[in-house]
Amino acid sequence: MKQKNLKYHSILIIYFLLVSFSGTTTRINNRNYYTPVGRILSARDIKLKLEYKVSVTGHVSKMKLKMVIPGNIKNRQTVNRISFSIQPDSIYLINSNSYALFIFHDIDKNFKITIKSNLTIYRSISDKNDSAVNDLSTYLVAEKNIECGSPKILAAAATLKQKTDIETVIKTFDYVKSTIRYEENSAIGAEKVLETGVGKCMDYSDLFVALLRANKIPAKSMFGMVVDYDGDNPLHAWPEAYLKKQGWIRFDPTTGHSDISNVGKNYIMEISNKYIILSEGRNDPELHAALYGYSYNCSNACDTKVKISFDIAAQETE
Repeated sequence: MKQKNLKYHSILIIYFLLVSFSGTTTRINNRNYYTPVGRILSARDIKLKLEYKVSVTGHVSKMKLKMVIPGNIKNRQTVNRISFSIQPDSIYLINSNSYALFIFHDIDKNFKITIKSNLTIYRSISDKNDSAVNDLSTYLVAEKNIECGSPKILAAAATLKQKTDIETVIKTFDYVKSTIRYEENSAIGAEKVLETGVGKCMDYSDLFVALLRANKIPAKSMFGMVVDYDGDNPLHAWPEAYLKKQGWIRFDPTTGHSDISNVGKNYIMEISNKYIILSEGRNDPELHAALYGYSYNCSNACDTKVKISFDIAAQETE
């Protein structure tokens, strides 16, 4: 996803304590942390169409095509309706991700699968952490492309360590977004990004997650789309960090957006509803770590190609 082509058609809605509502103030290391009272909901209705075109050469006796599909995610998005031009053999949920599985037999011509969904995407802010997450150990360990145990990652993370988790996260966010130069190439993983100083959105996310995990702050990778992206490919990757008092908070070091930022001595919460989530996790075992949200295999040697296209229409809701 090209950073320079990002175009936002609506401005991030920032809720300040003293502007349009009564709120609460928390002191964190002599800083004010502004959060709204109760839940503020900023919603958008989205129509998303995914089209998978499968080209087949010769005869394929059996083919399995698996893909992530939008799912219901608390405080992020709701799937109001979803339909398939070809009904999947199964739809299932594993590790917070939703998948559709198609099994085809005796294929000898090209075909396509169209998935249409109506979503509501939103970002709701609470004045306390109401996350149901109990075990955060998964989000603290090293994995492929997130080498948080690497000596180089550990050394860099040590320079970013602050007194509180929120200050460490913001320091790390500022470091990644200002240090890495965007370059559209294959993802290379956190350690290589730190060494070279270049990468694309997945690399920004990998480095951010690795640095936080090295400082014992839970973090994870997210994969999906940016709604207001003006270009051919809205696919995007970004990380989330888990804060003790706020729960999971989105950060996007590629674009420079975060849901928490500091202004002077104060922290402010922002609401951004421009992200459609397709999956969570950097190395999805269901898709064999495929980065584009789908995988396929054939029972016999076959010459097939899969091409995916996207169509996103957004409408603001009151």
